Amino acid sequence: MKPLCIPFLIAAAACGDAPADRPASDVGSDAPMTMSMTMPSLDMMEPMRLRLAALRTATPETLADLLANHRPAVDSLLGTMAADMRAMNMDADPAWRALEDSVRADLMALPALEGETLMLRVRAHTGRLGRLMGQHEMMMRM
Repeated sequence: MKPLCIPFLIAAAACGDAPADRPASDVGSDAPMTMSMTMPSLDMMEPMRLRLAALRTATPETLADLLANHRPAVDSLLGTMAADMRAMNMDADPAWRALEDSVRADLMALPALEGETLMLRVRAHTGRLGRLMGQHEMMMRM
């Protein structure tokens, strides 16, 4: 190597494009930094779908056991969906609020029902909650 090249190589190495606060793994990477937002409610959807399927196919004898933990699970899902919407600066429209209110009314009414009345209300409830979940998933993926 010629003596004139050595100072040039040292200067080139010292003037690299990596700031001191940039991790070594990022040196030379021109990939844009992106913010990764996770929506916790989306992780709750599949377990809730399985719960709703079990409720829809339950017999009157097994329904009471399945409903024992249902209200806290739905309350948690609704709260998490609301938090996801707030995080994305989204407001619920009147149709969303009406459907959510119907789901909450179901949760209040179900414990007092029995027999065929309970079965019918559970089927209606699972349909309403399924629609609400579907709407939420579409909004979160936009």
